[in-house]
Amino acid sequence: MNPININNIVTNREFLVENEKFKTLFFKFEDGKGLPNHSHNGYATIQVVSGTVDIEFKDGEKFELKEGDFLPFDARIEHNVISKGTSKVLVTISQSLS
Repeated sequence: MNPININNIVTNREFLVENEKFKTLFFKFEDGKGLPNHSHNGYATIQVVSGTVDIEFKDGEKFELKEGDFLPFDARIEHNVISKGTSKVLVTISQSLS
């Protein structure tokens, strides 16, 4: 086990941890970029480390998340994440549900 300083990550996407229970990914998005509509068979969280992102769900819910915001959600609902300016986020996805 080693600590990771996300300020030292130079890639735009990196797996920080992946095991049988969950995976956590780091993303750096440029303005207008992000993750297109998708879903996962489980639950997820998104935490904004810096910048601002919009997250929108197929069921109509949408949120503007700013630095420091944390959102747990049911990732089985199709969703997307789009950055407003340069943003860094941490996404954790649970194991698949049976």
